[in-house]
Amino acid sequence: MKTLIERMLVVCFVLVLPVSAVYAGGKSQGTQSGASPSGLTDVTFVRSSDDTMEINIFSKIPETFEDNRWSKLYADNLNYAVKYLWISKGSEQYTQKFNAAIATGELPDIVQVNKIQLKQLVDADLIIDIKPYFDRYASDLLKSMIAQAGDRAVQAATINGVQYGVPLVDCDLETAAMLWIRQDWLEKTGKTAPATLDELESMILEFNRIAGSGAIGLNVQKDIWNDIFGLGGMFQAYGAYPLFWVKTGAQLGYGSVQPEMKEALARAAQWYKKGIIDREFLVKDGTKASEGSVSGKNGVFYGTHANSLWPLQDNINNEANADWLPYPVPALQKGGSVKPGLRMLTSNWYAVSRNCKHPEALIKMLNLYVDKVFDEKNQEYAYYANPGNGLEGVWRLSPVFMNSANKNQVTATNIVKPLEDHNPGNLWGEQLSMYEYSQKAVDGDRGLWGWNRVFGANGSQQLLMKYQKAGNFVYDEFFGPPTPTMAERKTTLDAMLSEAFIKIITGEADISSFDTTVAQWESSGGAAMTKEINAWYALSK
Repeated sequence: MKTLIERMLVVCFVLVLPVSAVYAGGKSQGTQSGASPSGLTDVTFVRSSDDTMEINIFSKIPETFEDNRWSKLYADNLNYAVKYLWISKGSEQYTQKFNAAIATGELPDIVQVNKIQLKQLVDADLIIDIKPYFDRYASDLLKSMIAQAGDRAVQAATINGVQYGVPLVDCDLETAAMLWIRQDWLEKTGKTAPATLDELESMILEFNRIAGSGAIGLNVQKDIWNDIFGLGGMFQAYGAYPLFWVKTGAQLGYGSVQPEMKEALARAAQWYKKGIIDREFLVKDGTKASEGSVSGKNGVFYGTHANSLWPLQDNINNEANADWLPYPVPALQKGGSVKPGLRMLTSNWYAVSRNCKHPEALIKMLNLYVDKVFDEKNQEYAYYANPGNGLEGVWRLSPVFMNSANKNQVTATNIVKPLEDHNPGNLWGEQLSMYEYSQKAVDGDRGLWGWNRVFGANGSQQLLMKYQKAGNFVYDEFFGPPTPTMAERKTTLDAMLSEAFIKIITGEADISSFDTTVAQWESSGGAAMTKEINAWYALSK
C-alpha cells in the first residue's frame, strides 16, 4: 500500500524519496560503471534519505543503503554491486546536489527524475534513449505494468521522438474527486446522499445544525484547487476544470479561464455568503482544515480515495459513533452527471546516464524487483516489501522500484469474496494485508476503519471503479515538460488567477471581474503559453 500511504502523509513527496537507480551489463556507452573488487559490476545511484527510513527501517534491522536484502539480491542474481555516489538528507540538499551533478555532468549510472529534471538532462545531452534496452530486456510482467498506466506515461518522457525515461507508474484514476460524507449525520437527516448541488446545499445546512456552535459547513482550505478540501469537484459539476488543459474544439485551452468557471465561481460566492462554505477557509491550510473534520464540526468535503486514512481515521478514533462514506460528486441538475477530471499521476521516470556502460542494468533490476513484489508465483513480498510486525517499507531499500497502476483496484476486487466468506483463500502480499485489515475493521476494530473504507464494501476503490466503468472522464491533456512561458510565468499567472477567484468567492470582488481577470491573464503571458501548449499538442498527436 506504499503509494497510497505516501500520498496521504505528504501530498507531493516524490522528490524527497529515493531518486535514482543504476545497472551494468550490456552495450558499452561510456566509462562510469566498473568492476568491483568483489568481482561484481558496480552500478551507481544517488538518493535522498529521510527520518521515516531511519525510524521505520534502519533502527530495526542491521542493514544500510548499500548493504541490505535488496543489494544482496541484485548481487546474487544479477552480479551487480549497488553503489551510491552520494546520499542527501532531505529534498533541499538533494536538489542542490542534483543540480550540481547536472552542471558538471557527473551523473550516476541511473537516476530517477521528474519532468523538469528529465528535460534538463536531455538538453545537456547526459542521458540515452532507453527504449531499445526496454524492448529487449523488459519482462512481460514489467511491460504489462508500464502499459497499465497508459501511453501518456511513456510519451511524457519522449522528447523529439526519443524515449529517455522508464515511467515509475502511478494510478491516474486515483486523482478523481469524490464527496466524503459523514454517514451517521446523513442518517440523522433521514435523507439519501445528495445527487445535485442543491441537495448538497440543503444537506450542509442540516449538518451545520447537527454540528452546532462552530460548524464550518463544506470544509475548504485556502488552496482551493487542492485534491483535499478543495473546490475542484464542485466546479466539475459546471464542466469547469481549473488547472487542467482541456479540449476546446481542436485546440487546448486552460481550464481556469474557460467560460464555465464564471458560473461556478458565482455559485461558490453564494455558498460562502450563506455559510455553506467555511467562512475561515482563507486562513487554513490542509492540516488546519482537517481539524474541523476530526473534531466533529464538519461532515462533508471534496477529497480523494485515501481520505479515510487521513484525516478521517482520527475522527473515528475520537468519536465512537462516527462513520463516513465516499459518494460520487453531485451534479448540477437532477438526472445530470459529472465527468470526473483526471490528470497523469505518474511524475517520475528512470533515466540512464550516457556514461553508463550497461544501460540494460536498469531494466534487469526492475524485472527482478517486480518479480519479487508483484509476481504471484515468484513473489517474496513478506521479505522484500513489507515484512510486517512493525517493519514496513523495506522495498525502499532497493535503489529501483516500480508501482502497479491498478493494484489498488485489483486488491479491492479480489478481497470482495474473501470478506463475504470470512476466508482469505489464496490471497498473498498486499492483498492479504488489506483483507486482514478490512476484516478486522468489519469485526469491530475501529483503528483499522480507514483501510476498510478504501478497500472494503462501499469503499473508495469501489467508487473509483464505478467511475471507470462509466468512462466519461475529462483528462488534463498536457503532460509534457514545461514550455518556455510556463517555466517563466505559470506560477505567477496561477497566483494572479487564484487571488482574483478568492476575491470573487469571498465577495470582495463582483463576478463581472472574471472577464477582466481573464483578459489580464492572456496579456500577461497566458496567450503565449496557450500558443506553446498547442504547438506541443499538435506534435503529440
